Amino acid sequence: MTIHKEKTFLLQPIVLVLIVILLIAVSFTGLSILTFLFSLILSLALLSSMYLRFFQRKITWDFKKYVNSTSIEEETTCFIELENHAALPIHNLKLNIEFNNYNEMVFVNQVDGRKNSMYTLTVDLPAKSQKTIEIKLEGKARGNHKWSAFNLMLSDPLNLQTYRLDYSRTELPRFKVVPRILKVPDLHLKSLLQGHKQTNHSLFLDETSIIGTKDYENESFRHIHWLATAKENKLLAKKYQKVHGDLYSVFLNLVGKGHFHLRKDMEDLIEYTVSVCLNLIKEGCKVELWVNYSTEQKGLLSIKNGTERSQLKKIIESLALLDSNGVFLASSQFYKYGMAQKDEKSLALVIGTPPESAKLYHWLHIKA
Repeated sequence: MTIHKEKTFLLQPIVLVLIVILLIAVSFTGLSILTFLFSLILSLALLSSMYLRFFQRKITWDFKKYVNSTSIEEETTCFIELENHAALPIHNLKLNIEFNNYNEMVFVNQVDGRKNSMYTLTVDLPAKSQKTIEIKLEGKARGNHKWSAFNLMLSDPLNLQTYRLDYSRTELPRFKVVPRILKVPDLHLKSLLQGHKQTNHSLFLDETSIIGTKDYENESFRHIHWLATAKENKLLAKKYQKVHGDLYSVFLNLVGKGHFHLRKDMEDLIEYTVSVCLNLIKEGCKVELWVNYSTEQKGLLSIKNGTERSQLKKIIESLALLDSNGVFLASSQFYKYGMAQKDEKSLALVIGTPPESAKLYHWLHIKA
């Protein structure tokens, strides 16, 4: 914690020195009124300093949040607990919090819904009391964001001076904002769910095992159950047994056609990747993720197979922390390394810029 002192004109050092000189001068002239006035000013200055030094040691704060991460444009709530350990009350304690960038994360006003990168609140703390302040936040962009400033403004009762208790150098709270998860209708996965146009089978369903019928949902004509359709007098489709244990390697390439030019739709591709992985896992498939991004260990960012819950969590958290200022490989290097390292039994699903030559690898381009 750093203490910054903000004083009124009367308590400026030069003014106080002048008052002391005048007090000494008027004490020999017998002007009791001026002597009393200058003595009063000096006494108030001393009492103000003693008051603030005492209370700045009696104020503590604690931060609590109950959600580890939130999504873009999703509100989350955190709490700040202010405590007064003194036997005297504290009035007009001002709380100031700030985010560095409005486009990363903002505070949401609970009264009118306005959003701002700064949060200010004035509170009174009775003697030996604790007050919990509820703060609403909203993420504007994915990433690991933190408060850039946090301070408490403590003033004496006469507002002669103020102590700004600055906690910016301490470890301030961080807020993880993960990419949006698109709704299933927004995904262009029907070609995969029903069988890709260039394949004779579905990637998710065993078309040799029919377990019933369901309402027709724009599937291929070969999926229509004509006998059931004639009986029920409405279009019905065949319901297939789901295939479990299929393995897919999702390749996310954020580099454009140039060697190191990032695509402008980077955020859309990241959100799409999260949604594809989520839906693949829901379909009972195993997923591994390869991203054209170099990690701190100077290796390609990849997430191998794991349990459903932990796998999805790793994917979302890893994609949330991708930095546009990070290290990216040329597309040719990315696919050469990734395709060689991926599971041999997996089918590669490419999102973003595809490999230059379609003959080198076996893959499906599911989003350009």
